[in-house]
Amino acid sequence: MPLSIVHRGGIAVVATGNPLRYVFHAERAARRPPALAGIEPRPIRSAAVIGGGTMGTGIAAALLHAGLPLVLVERDEAAVERALARLRTIFDGAVKRGRIPAGLAAERLAGVTGSTDYTAIAEADLIIEAVFEDLDVKRDVFRRLAAVCRADAILATNTSYLNPERIAADIGSRERFLGLHFFSPAQVMKLLEIVPTQATAPDVLATGFALARMLNKIPVRAGISDGFIGNRILKVTRAQAERLLLSGATPAAVDAALRAFGLPMGPFEAQDLGGLDIAAFQRGAARARGETTFAPVADRLSAIERFGQKSGGGGWYDYAPGDRTPRPSATVARIIAEEARGWPRRDWGEASIVGCVLWPMVNEAARILEDGTALRASDIDLVEIHGYGFPRWRGGLMHHAEAHGLHKVAGELSALAEAGLADPPCDPLLRAASRGSFL
Repeated sequence: MPLSIVHRGGIAVVATGNPLRYVFHAERAARRPPALAGIEPRPIRSAAVIGGGTMGTGIAAALLHAGLPLVLVERDEAAVERALARLRTIFDGAVKRGRIPAGLAAERLAGVTGSTDYTAIAEADLIIEAVFEDLDVKRDVFRRLAAVCRADAILATNTSYLNPERIAADIGSRERFLGLHFFSPAQVMKLLEIVPTQATAPDVLATGFALARMLNKIPVRAGISDGFIGNRILKVTRAQAERLLLSGATPAAVDAALRAFGLPMGPFEAQDLGGLDIAAFQRGAARARGETTFAPVADRLSAIERFGQKSGGGGWYDYAPGDRTPRPSATVARIIAEEARGWPRRDWGEASIVGCVLWPMVNEAARILEDGTALRASDIDLVEIHGYGFPRWRGGLMHHAEAHGLHKVAGELSALAEAGLADPPCDPLLRAASRGSFL
């Protein structure tokens, strides 16, 4: 198969008809961005994590797997014990699955110290905050960190949606601060979105990429916008999934179509697994900022505390006690029917369901490229593959759209827009369609 070299944002990527080869070269390029060539990262010999919930302990486990000693800080002794118990569960599971020997697991766990005292992190090289997704809470954490940590320690936030510039507003020495957005479970998921602020020093940014290599993760530099790259596209995914419901599809049909396309699970199954309360909180915060969100059915489900598998009442599906098999819900069907009044109905097949979800995602991704939140289309592909399970063998969201034909994507998107089921194709997508690629 003939190869050609194309340049995406200063990075040479081998372009072929083989999506797997394309992804392989994109991953290699992502680990060493040319903008950081010759910049030495700061040494990372020890770390600390603030927050011992699911995300915090996942990050701590990833750091321990890399051989870094760390301090895990929680608000009280009971919370520290719960966090350490979660860590033990993670390592016990790795041993049972044969991923690491028991002796190594014990050695790794011996490298963590639990504490309620911020002075315990005074000598850490890297401190990662992973507390509740609330701006005031995070800002208070960093004010306390700045008072006790070394002047050259790197401070990082694991925020999923909040603006890192605002989180770091009060810390001083803001050149040592950046966003490190891990994906849950952080000890497993390969993606790491690295989000510098305007003040982030080049060597601090280089350290973020060096950390990704230490943790065997795929780093993608992301600009600051609501949701960065991945979660910004995810909002579109979820909105489109609900539009499908309002126009005649069922949650099971949507999930089945996306699984058949190659995703590990559909959008409604994924929400039930992760919890509808998380997205509901984020929508509430967005509305408080004056933004418009679209989730009429999800809002109704959250209002009656159908938060997914974590809640006794189920989520998009019903679940029997002790059984995670999703079952169609009469309650959900009734709410969909009530919210669907006035929406045009249509018959949906697998291909049309997939197009109704994917092409609006591509539209938002084109905007993300245009405004600089992502530097390259290949970065968006890596985010979707390693953060959201987009089928690797399709090459990622953008590569798949190019293979389909961007002029066809724009045309199908226009038809969806005329039916009130999506935004029309944006100017960046139309320009890409005229070229035939996102280069």
